[in-house]
Amino acid sequence: MKLLNPLFISITAILMYASGIIAQDTISSPNPDGATKVYVAMYLNNISEINSASQIIKADMILSVSWQDPRLKHEGKGYIIAGLDKVWDPTITFTNRLNITKSFSEHVSIFGDGTVVSFQRIYGDFTQNLFYKDFPFDEQTLQLRLIDMSISYDSIEFEIDTAGSGVNKLISALDWKVEGWNLKKSDFTFEGSSEKVSSLVFEVKVKREYGYYVLLFIIPLLLIIMMSWMAFWLDSSLSSSQISIATTSMLTLIAYRFIVTANLPKIAYMTRMDLFIIGSSLLIFFTLLESIVTSSISARGNAVLAQKIDKHCRWIFPCLYVLVAVYAFLI
Repeated sequence: MKLLNPLFISITAILMYASGIIAQDTISSPNPDGATKVYVAMYLNNISEINSASQIIKADMILSVSWQDPRLKHEGKGYIIAGLDKVWDPTITFTNRLNITKSFSEHVSIFGDGTVVSFQRIYGDFTQNLFYKDFPFDEQTLQLRLIDMSISYDSIEFEIDTAGSGVNKLISALDWKVEGWNLKKSDFTFEGSSEKVSSLVFEVKVKREYGYYVLLFIIPLLLIIMMSWMAFWLDSSLSSSQISIATTSMLTLIAYRFIVTANLPKIAYMTRMDLFIIGSSLLIFFTLLESIVTSSISARGNAVLAQKIDKHCRWIFPCLYVLVAVYAFLI
């Protein structure tokens, strides 16, 4: 009787498989002769930080992936839950991720018609190339690229699920504002390879809220520049006071320069803020130079000429500064 048990179990299993009760293989691709259509929806729940210096964004998103697997059709009501080790699932990942944390367990929901749905909430750090030419009035396009990492590059075909995609405009990064978003197909090629990989790109357009930089950087910088102009209102005989004001303004401006650059990576091009600070530095230097020249003229006994030069500089330098500001921020 003991010998008949294994035989009985084997025959029963064969009969159950033949009748479709047990599926032989649910791990391999459901469409081995072609690409399996994979529908993707991405909802960006939050952007908690956009670190300009390290070019890293902290994102919190909900990723929904679904596909059709006829082998998993069932007669049950609603859906059944299975682990990812029991079914085929697309091998997809974000190309620009650094580290991510998944909030939900690794499982899928299988509906009666064979539709398989994977639902996951993802939080983590993503790398992002940011362009700062218009800083601090810049707009950026943040990208999250999803690609197929399976052995065969043509095993899946991404489709966009617009119904479940979107962006929560109330993000935590207070110095940025969401302007719009887009989810699109985009072929991706690895460096050194000619093979095109199926890919989806989720783009989020954000605009920097520049009020912080105006209040803490630009307005104090204007006051520093105006402080340097006080040298033109002092008597030319007070050369030490004129030179001291210009020198103090220059040192203060250098300190501000270090504060601004701490918020940006080491880039090889000039931002609008850079142009503004460099223009301000040149004008303060010329103020210092003018103070030295008028002091020298006054020391030689020509105080009238020195005072005349100071009077002209009272309106020449403000006009030059307006030109600097226009060129830096408007052109």
